[in-house]
Amino acid sequence: MRHFVLVHGAGHGAWCWYKVIAELKQAGHKVTALDMAASGIDRRQVEDVHSSDVEYSEPLFTFMASLPAGGEKVILVGHSMAGYTLCMAMERFPEKVSVAVFLSAGMLGPDLTFEMVNKKYAEFSLMADPMDCQLIYGNGPDKPPTANLIGPKFMEAQFYRFSPRQKEWCFIGRIAYMQDLELGITLVRPCPTWDNEEARKDTVLTVEKYGTVPRAYVVCDEEKDGAFQWWLIENNPPEEHFVIPGSDHMVMFSQPLLLCQYLLELGSKYL
Repeated sequence: MRHFVLVHGAGHGAWCWYKVIAELKQAGHKVTALDMAASGIDRRQVEDVHSSDVEYSEPLFTFMASLPAGGEKVILVGHSMAGYTLCMAMERFPEKVSVAVFLSAGMLGPDLTFEMVNKKYAEFSLMADPMDCQLIYGNGPDKPPTANLIGPKFMEAQFYRFSPRQKEWCFIGRIAYMQDLELGITLVRPCPTWDNEEARKDTVLTVEKYGTVPRAYVVCDEEKDGAFQWWLIENNPPEEHFVIPGSDHMVMFSQPLLLCQYLLELGSKYL
């Protein structure tokens, strides 16, 4: 039995993994899906996080610290923005991670800094057209934004696409797509915007710690900014990468069975 630890992306929560959790448990494995600060059912509000990457990621750090030293290693799985959280956890707890899996996620490295990745992401970013996303100015309109709320139109057009245009799509598939989208619209919460200077310092990674943890990258082939995923792989090569066909940004919704297949393969390989 392996232990999978799942970390959601911006604005989402542990709830977004419900299909993956069910499949992995059915296969006989242990699964822990965490809510980051001010996410999911975490009681903190976004203004309590103070735009700090460490405060936001604290639930994962606390969980990792609670694992017994010398015990079985966990498989860390992070989606989208959670890639940065995974990187920090790998640097802090390398001896407790058997493999880190990045799902269309930001993947830093000792020679690929937060600043470099953020700059490149801005070149590829879908946020060039934020549509109905909302910036929140918790410190006043004359200060930088403190949070971002993903809008429902943006979610449908960019994240939860799930290819309803495909000819082979059946009626049941369309219903599942709409259900997942409505679930996301209902449960998504504002996500704190990280202070770039703090994040730059907190995400310094070393070969001696971070570099000892094997990495796998999952490419979502229907992702609208897919070029960014390949740029990360080329500039910070993981031990292996997979391409999941027919997957949009929310791969845990659009292709949960294929995703679980890859996760189980990794679980068998990295002990």
